[in-house]
Amino acid sequence: MKSSLFEQARLAFDEIAIDGYIGDPNGSNAYAYIRVSTEEQSDSKRSGLARQIYHCHEIAQKQNLKIRWDWVYADDSSGFTFEGREGLTDLRREIQSPSRRADTIVLEVLDRLSRNADWHQGFLLDEFKRADVRVVFWKAFNSRVERAVMGAVAQDAMELAKKRMYEGQRSKARSGRVTARRAAYGYKLVDSAGNEGATARKDTHYGIDEAQAQVVRKIYQDLASGIALRAIARSLSGLYPSPTGKRNWGASTVRAIVGNPNYKGEFHAFRWSKDRNGKHVEYDDYIVVPIPAIVSEALWDVANEMLAKNKRTASRNAKQQYLLTGLVKCAECGYAYVGHKTNKRSGKRKTTERRTPILTYHCSSRHDYRKNHEIHCTQGKVGCKKLDEAVWRIVCEVLLNPSMLLNSLERYFRDDENESLNKQIVYLEQQVAARQQEDERIYRAYIAGAFDEYEFASQRQTLKSLIAKLDDEIDTLRSRVMTPEQAEEQKQFILECAEKIKQTDLLDQIPFEKKQRIIKMVVDRIELNQEEKWFKMEGAISGTHNLSDVIHDKSVQDSDDQDGTHVNISTEGVPATPKSSTIVNNSPPILDLVSVFPVEYSLAYDEPLSVTILP
Repeated sequence: MKSSLFEQARLAFDEIAIDGYIGDPNGSNAYAYIRVSTEEQSDSKRSGLARQIYHCHEIAQKQNLKIRWDWVYADDSSGFTFEGREGLTDLRREIQSPSRRADTIVLEVLDRLSRNADWHQGFLLDEFKRADVRVVFWKAFNSRVERAVMGAVAQDAMELAKKRMYEGQRSKARSGRVTARRAAYGYKLVDSAGNEGATARKDTHYGIDEAQAQVVRKIYQDLASGIALRAIARSLSGLYPSPTGKRNWGASTVRAIVGNPNYKGEFHAFRWSKDRNGKHVEYDDYIVVPIPAIVSEALWDVANEMLAKNKRTASRNAKQQYLLTGLVKCAECGYAYVGHKTNKRSGKRKTTERRTPILTYHCSSRHDYRKNHEIHCTQGKVGCKKLDEAVWRIVCEVLLNPSMLLNSLERYFRDDENESLNKQIVYLEQQVAARQQEDERIYRAYIAGAFDEYEFASQRQTLKSLIAKLDDEIDTLRSRVMTPEQAEEQKQFILECAEKIKQTDLLDQIPFEKKQRIIKMVVDRIELNQEEKWFKMEGAISGTHNLSDVIHDKSVQDSDDQDGTHVNISTEGVPATPKSSTIVNNSPPILDLVSVFPVEYSLAYDEPLSVTILP
């Protein structure tokens, strides 16, 4: 759990814990699951997580259960989905583990588990039951009917509350008030009379915070005069607290301030939101609320034009291509390795320049002026060609051995995601079958005269609507599952593609862009330790490898060992056999790999590579 988000829960836990446990210190082990939505958490008048800890403690005492802090799983997300919730996902994995530490889960109420009463609640409870895990609620239900009714009420109430809140906020914006819960940097929340305090929570307007506004004006003036974002950030660090209260500023923070229309006097309500995947979505029907401007519109425009110009003309946009961009992470500090190009020499010849640029990957933490003093990463540079060739050789070994790819497809059927999807489908199909049987019973009761045609039509319409919703869920889940028929088709396709590759020596002729695409399809992450000369690959192809073991060709040598860079690579011959390599498949991208190798293809790489599946 993130301490910044769940601090109130930890404080509540420590307040009532005895010998490190809440509940009965002499009882049986139990897990606890707590959850708040974003709306609940951001409301300072609520203490949802702390309240749930108290209630879990209360029922655990009555049931002779004990809960340790590291047995508490928590989320701060919507209750309408259960996939993607980190705490719940960890809890579900824990109860399936052979070495799980408890056989009971304690919750406050059912809707903490899920607010979706259509099937999510039932599926999760059924999953716990099949794992021989008992679920204990602080507010229990007397029957399955009561559980279903209360679950539906909670779902409807939440949906209605969200709709009312949204409409209320839009009405608030139309009346000329801002809808922000916290003031943007440079502003403070005030009421229509300019007073801060409780009245500003409902009658919300922006007033200028002069101390912060001076910093905002400096940012706009500096950028308009041609000073770079990083230079502005460095000039502010240590002199003014950042918007988050930290000592150091970052270029991204400065960029966000410059692009914010607030500072020219426009508050845009409901312009941005997030979808279910957490991606930002922009809407056209946003509402512009006039607020006091900190800078003139002319200065705002000049600064943003300069920002756009800097982006277009920055030297980094004349990019040198790096094969492993975005994949390599530092094994020591976790920062990304980034590409670097230089013509400078080192040692005695550093006054002269090379004819051929040196390309290296280096840990980005060493150039992060905000955190370098805290990290002290000791990792050095590695030559781009050296690491690129090592990774590519391993990928080639897999591509030239179709059996290894076929094994990865077999593993796909045994992975957690596919198994979980199939379990959800089976559960939903059982629910559909049960509703169809219920529909048949209602029809027989109507024929027997148990109720009139109006009540029959109403009940049957409710059932049909629920069945249709469950069918839609099944279709969605099935679209994410790879069937045995699809797997067999992919296997045959891969065999044909691999044979074509062997016959034409296609791997040696693949251009840079397609080579990069292939690697990113089968490799999710590369963890590199340059000091110890090893790297670890994760994804469809995984394993830990030694750089010197993979690159064993005598033609692969560092001509400048201090820079660790200039490498001459020979691509002739069969790729080296990687050591300790493992083929796994945790996600569908391996299935898209075959699109890079069509059965019919052209070797004229100035034309797009077409894909044709032969009958």
